[in-house]
Amino acid sequence: MDFYKNCTDLYEICHIPITIVNRGGNLLLSLPNHGDEFVPHKAIQYVLTDFLLQKRDFLHPLITYLEPGYFLGVVELSEEQFCIVGLVSPFQHTRSEILQITSQAIESQKLQEFCDLMIQMPMVNLYQLKSLLCLLVRLAHEAEITAEDILFVDNTVSNAANLNDALFELREDAEFHVPMDYETGVCSAIEAGDAELLQRRMLAPSQGKIGRMSSSALQQQKYAFISFATLLTLAAIRGGLSGETAFSLSDVYCQRMDAQTEIPAVEQLSFTMAMDFCRRVADAKNGSVQSSVVKDCIAYISAHLHEDLRVEELSQHCNLCSRSLSIKFKAEMGMGIPEYIHREKLREAKYLLTSTDYSLADIAGFLNYPTQSYFTQIFKRYEETTPQQYRDNPHRVTG
Repeated sequence: MDFYKNCTDLYEICHIPITIVNRGGNLLLSLPNHGDEFVPHKAIQYVLTDFLLQKRDFLHPLITYLEPGYFLGVVELSEEQFCIVGLVSPFQHTRSEILQITSQAIESQKLQEFCDLMIQMPMVNLYQLKSLLCLLVRLAHEAEITAEDILFVDNTVSNAANLNDALFELREDAEFHVPMDYETGVCSAIEAGDAELLQRRMLAPSQGKIGRMSSSALQQQKYAFISFATLLTLAAIRGGLSGETAFSLSDVYCQRMDAQTEIPAVEQLSFTMAMDFCRRVADAKNGSVQSSVVKDCIAYISAHLHEDLRVEELSQHCNLCSRSLSIKFKAEMGMGIPEYIHREKLREAKYLLTSTDYSLADIAGFLNYPTQSYFTQIFKRYEETTPQQYRDNPHRVTG
């Protein structure tokens, strides 16, 4: 089909993943082509279900949001074929964040390759994705549509298993508005990148109401959300987050908010947004105290975490002798390179232990530990418990 050729050409230009499937989710075309579908089959089923439930058609594409910060777009080619664009994100994600969306849907032996591909994906914001979907409709159906014809849906908030009930109980109606001291306290916690302080201040009881901005309780809450997002954005920039990242993050959350149909979901999203801003500010602050050499070293470790990393390899990458790099790294990070590598590997291991049913051997292999027993030995050294004990009771861990 000419459309298939067009998709291939598009991928060669922009490197945005494109997948064509039938109604049952079976793969017809996958770009990038690495011998298997790029988008996890469960994600394909998820977005196709959304498309059908929302009664979309070939002139009305759909975009679905998936945690932690990914978009999937779908265009109907015929009653039996669909074109899916993504996974894409406006942010650069860590390997742990990539694992969050893939670990339940991809076989353990393929995780490494998938993470490598995802890290190389270009950043695509919501507006760019909508433009691409409009182009695909034009190529497939010779019809013109606009971004307004594309529906954005976000089911992750209302369906999330870990909704913060304590937050909901603090909001009794949509006229609620935080007073100035509350806003100041939240913004100062964002600026400092202090997640613990932020959580305490957001969950603390507060007084104060303002007059209605809308006769609709839900719309009232949405207006308050936009005001809150503006405050957080400016606080995050003052805290050291780049303006481009801060405004892009605000845009994503405002789009997600607009898709909500219940007040508790908007409130939960407010909490999630604030914590996300705070985490990114903290990351920016941590990065700001590092020299360019140490930043480069850390980035290389993150990108090759599943490999057998050695100081000699890192020193060659950073154009420093091993001794100079080791001294500089320990002075800035407070730990040696081998310990940092182990701690980063174990951070991902802890996520896999609590969020997947992969065996200990699979996890050890993915993180390139030579044996399960060595993995267990390292885990116990740093976490003061065994991997299996952590999996059984992660909240008891002291490390």
